[in-house]
Amino acid sequence: MHAPELEPRDAALWRALTLMGRRLVAGLEQRLQASVGISVPDLDILMALDAAPEGRLRAGSLGEMLGWEKSRISHHVARMETRGLVTRVTCVEDLRGTWIEIDHEGRVALMRALPVFSSHVQSGLVELLPREEAEVVGRAALRILDASPATSCKAEIDRLGADLGLRAVDGSAASS
Repeated sequence: MHAPELEPRDAALWRALTLMGRRLVAGLEQRLQASVGISVPDLDILMALDAAPEGRLRAGSLGEMLGWEKSRISHHVARMETRGLVTRVTCVEDLRGTWIEIDHEGRVALMRALPVFSSHVQSGLVELLPREEAEVVGRAALRILDASPATSCKAEIDRLGADLGLRAVDGSAASS
């Protein structure tokens, strides 16, 4: 049985993509928990903070980058803060705002997690896709992300496009 409006092949495409994503994330989750004691969302936050100027971001900006709701960021950051991975600091420019900063323990965890992440991405994705297929997957992912109704992570989508070599840094199509 398939969804009434979908052809079986279209429903299978959806399932294949979602299952692929879940398996990639679940495999990384297992490896990170076993070797570093952090989760994939922890790694996402630590990587975002590490890439940010001064190792910190406003809570709202971090949520936009990750495509997370405000409450999810707040709760997850609170859990990470109790483990000494991050610190919340009141923004002096806007007393209502909060900076999230990577802490010493967060940097240690990130340095231990990055080789695990790299190895997982390499063996579970990069080595399995020839360069031409990887470019097709990247283009398809960007097209789907651009068409999604969520606009909060537009800057992150543009950055991904630039990192993939498919867009200029300003979000326009990269010249070939």
